[in-house]
Amino acid sequence: MKKTFLLIAALLMMGSAAFAGGGFDIALGPKVGYQTAKLSYDKADIKSGFANHFTAGIFGRVTIGRLYVQPEVLYFKTTNIFDGHVTGVPSDNLFNLPTGANVNLTLNQMNLQVPVLIGVKILDLDLIALRAQVGPTANFVLKSQTLFDKTYTIDGQNAELENTTTDEHFDAKAISWGLQAGLGIDVWRLTFDVNYNFGLSKVFKNLNDTVLGETFDFSNVDNTKQNLFMVTVGFKLL
Repeated sequence: MKKTFLLIAALLMMGSAAFAGGGFDIALGPKVGYQTAKLSYDKADIKSGFANHFTAGIFGRVTIGRLYVQPEVLYFKTTNIFDGHVTGVPSDNLFNLPTGANVNLTLNQMNLQVPVLIGVKILDLDLIALRAQVGPTANFVLKSQTLFDKTYTIDGQNAELENTTTDEHFDAKAISWGLQAGLGIDVWRLTFDVNYNFGLSKVFKNLNDTVLGETFDFSNVDNTKQNLFMVTVGFKLL
């Protein structure tokens, strides 16, 4: 992670130095947006995206002619739901769930995403530019919280948990990798980007190997590649 930030800092310093000499153009500023599994122009869907999957961070851009490099640092929350089945391992220390019980687990995570995008300006006018970009992204999990549904089922019967929150049973030290590709538009100092993140890592493939896995057998951990759209708007301070 330190190497990634050093790379971003080096790119921005190189761009700043070259800009002073007239060879580069550099931009730096904040950006906000949201993540979604499906793009929509509906106002209610966009409002829901900002409310539930808000993303915020900073971006830099070093431009040489029509080509540019754009590193970003983005902070956002993700939510994943897993189906858990209590195995034969005694579970007296985790909610006192009986063997054979079925329960849903919700995993909330705060993430730091670092994409490094390489792009080209398809259209470059005085006040408007159309861009295409692609590049790798690293996703760092900062904090996790596991929440269990208040009810669980066993032998077709419903029952309730006494405690529904736990933090100590999941290892949050995870890094996942992806590839982003998308389009962007610049209007004056405003930037609009729509990127699609192709998940290259099964983010929770080792969930059954954690402490939680000693009690539960999770059935859908193989379907956890993060394939999402990222819609953002930024403002170039420089």
